[in-house]
Amino acid sequence: MVREHDTPPRKPRRRLLDPTDSKILSLLQLNGRASYREIARELGVSEGTVRSRANRMQAEGVLTIAAIADPAKLGYSVMAFALLNVRIGRQQAVIDELTPWDEITYISSCTGRADLYVQFVCRDHEHLWQLLHERLPEVDGVTGAETFQEIKMHKVSYVYPNFADTTPAVPAE
Repeated sequence: MVREHDTPPRKPRRRLLDPTDSKILSLLQLNGRASYREIARELGVSEGTVRSRANRMQAEGVLTIAAIADPAKLGYSVMAFALLNVRIGRQQAVIDELTPWDEITYISSCTGRADLYVQFVCRDHEHLWQLLHERLPEVDGVTGAETFQEIKMHKVSYVYPNFADTTPAVPAE
């Protein structure tokens, strides 16, 4: 006899973006300042449809609309990234300690020869040196760092190509 509490928990179903959601998302990726009215006209739907779907995608974490600044034009002339090695069991603590640093614009966990990938923006080389040789060694759990300086950006894109009508959105409740 199988009792209810003996059955494994069901994985949440993933709802898919429908064609209208996908088109709205595509247009907002190309121009996050496009008005819902403009998008509605282009897609042949009501402004309310665009607004409610965009709001739903934002609430579900599928869509974030943000302003992306050029760090060089803000006085950050040095951009670098580091592959960090972290002592086993300290990864989340290291992430928690590094996340508030203003100079860090991106952190991700990875597999392979490093545990974390970290991007930095710095005012100058002295600023980068201070981060790498004064502040980073103070972070308990970091056991090594391989640093690369970016000398020129050739492409920056936050547009994700080729998502189809079957793109998973979020788990359905």
